[in-house]
Amino acid sequence: MRKIKPSYQIISCFFFAILGVQIKKLLLIDNIENLVFYRSFFGMLLLMIILLTQKRVFFLINTGNIKIHIFRCLCGISAMYFGYQSLMFLTLAQASTIGFTKVFFTCLISFFIFSEKLNFKLIVLIFLGFLGIVLITRPGQIESDTGVYMALFSAICVSGGIISISYLSKREETLTILFYHSLFSTIIFFSIFYSKISFKSVDLIGSYFLITLTALLGQYFNTESYKNFETKNVVILSYSRIIFSTIFGFIFFDEKINFMSLVGILIVCLTSFLVQKR
Repeated sequence: MRKIKPSYQIISCFFFAILGVQIKKLLLIDNIENLVFYRSFFGMLLLMIILLTQKRVFFLINTGNIKIHIFRCLCGISAMYFGYQSLMFLTLAQASTIGFTKVFFTCLISFFIFSEKLNFKLIVLIFLGFLGIVLITRPGQIESDTGVYMALFSAICVSGGIISISYLSKREETLTILFYHSLFSTIIFFSIFYSKISFKSVDLIGSYFLITLTALLGQYFNTESYKNFETKNVVILSYSRIIFSTIFGFIFFDEKINFMSLVGILIVCLTSFLVQKR
């Protein structure tokens, strides 16, 4: 099982790219507060049902890491709120690409917290991966600075979430981690944005449930990918999300892919492959 765990990050990126498509479409007819709240709320209900069917339910809900779960939740809802909202100003490829500044934040934080080594070869691969990101982003062609700032702040929050997931995944069950994230996200987000959340969107319940299911699948494979592997190596594999987002952006929103973007995608693929091989 150890050998296939890193590939879980690629599967996770596929679902998160699909989630981006769903969110971008829903933002045309709904507000961001509804999307984040119902995505957390339905996630909590679904995970609660799954937990109640488990024989080890009391073992699974028992945790000695409440503070870490709350920290992860705060990072998660901030990343969702600003990351989802950036899709109103950016293409899928641009939002995903700018979000990959999380690689640098995560590698730096994991170096200090987990004492994970940053050797020369890994630094070179990170640099090459960043070069691919720059080519896909096409500097000078991003029209909205607001979207860029939102995506950057979301990336910082994601890096905090990655560090907490890396810590929790080596100590608790994935189901436990997902449940507490949805539970605390629902409570905290509702407490902050209750005045902007609508309870009359009955016709969108199916869409809310669908984004919840997609997000949970992405989270599950994301959490599993960090077990028994160094954080920085898994994070770099998540470059594949850019590839999926670029393809889906073209298919669903007619977002064009030029030659330099294709070169960037190839560079990202190559660096991800080399990191996994190492």
